[in-house]
Amino acid sequence: MEKNIDESKEKEDKKVESESKNNTNLIPEISNDKPKLPISKKQMKKQKKHEEWQRKMDEIKKYKKEKKKEKKRIQREQREKEEKLNPKKPEEKKSKENFTTEFKTKKELKEEFNQKCKNGVRVVIDCDFEHLMNEVGNKSMVRQIVDLYGINRKSQNPFRLILYGVGKQIDEGLKKSSYENWIGFECYYKEQYPSFEKFIEEILYKEDKRPMNELKKNIYYLTADSENNIDNIDNDATYIIGGIVDRNKYKGLSYNKAKELGINHGKFPIGEYLKLQSSQVLTTNHTFHILNEFSIKHDWKEAFTSIIPKRKQESEEDEKEKEKENEEDKKEKDK
Repeated sequence: MEKNIDESKEKEDKKVESESKNNTNLIPEISNDKPKLPISKKQMKKQKKHEEWQRKMDEIKKYKKEKKKEKKRIQREQREKEEKLNPKKPEEKKSKENFTTEFKTKKELKEEFNQKCKNGVRVVIDCDFEHLMNEVGNKSMVRQIVDLYGINRKSQNPFRLILYGVGKQIDEGLKKSSYENWIGFECYYKEQYPSFEKFIEEILYKEDKRPMNELKKNIYYLTADSENNIDNIDNDATYIIGGIVDRNKYKGLSYNKAKELGINHGKFPIGEYLKLQSSQVLTTNHTFHILNEFSIKHDWKEAFTSIIPKRKQESEEDEKEKEKENEEDKKEKDK
């Protein structure tokens, strides 16, 4: 009896399971897809326009591609015709080996520039005026040195650029511009060469065994206070530019220093080619730039007009006004 009861229970359980399975199949599946909304007329128009634009763009791309191919084909045919008419000799044809020999590495270019500077005209920036300038003046001087180094770096005829008598403030300012990595640039501190004559013997004319008096004859201090004009640049000479921003506080500073050192002094012949509204005193970087420009073009007028700021140059109208004023003054005096 007990067996029959168990069997009947098992049958009932199986029936329940089968019914539950059938019921699950009857439950509708929930889809994540959103129902498609009907498109409005405006959207239909926009879609058509976009499709039309896309089709046109594809056609334009295709046309351009074909045109480019056609251009290349025509160029190739022309080149072939020219080669047939004027055949090149095998020596004239450039091989890959010849191309590699013409190309120079950065290291080679740097070495070449450094050698040019060593063989160039010696130009010294005298920085032994740091104690006469305030912090603003020293910062301005540093900017001018950075500027003139850039001029020398780009020049067709670079100079042997030397800094002399550098103090702490200028040194700190130049370090921010990583002057240690500059090419064709020499920097000597005041502590290294307190004597200018020692600087001449050991740096400027190291291999020259002539006496000091003879060496000094080849050195020129550029100063607007000099009565001597520099008409040309001597490749064997040394030119010194005063590294000071004084705003006309110290008159005759460079001129007096040249006399103390016992060297030559001279000025640019600006008055012969140009009239200035103010004095002929120029900044350090402008003086350097004019000197370098003249060494390339050998034309003082072009060097002055291209580098001296326009605000300092006197226009023709200014000249006429001055002439009128002078004539009026003369008439009044005659009366």
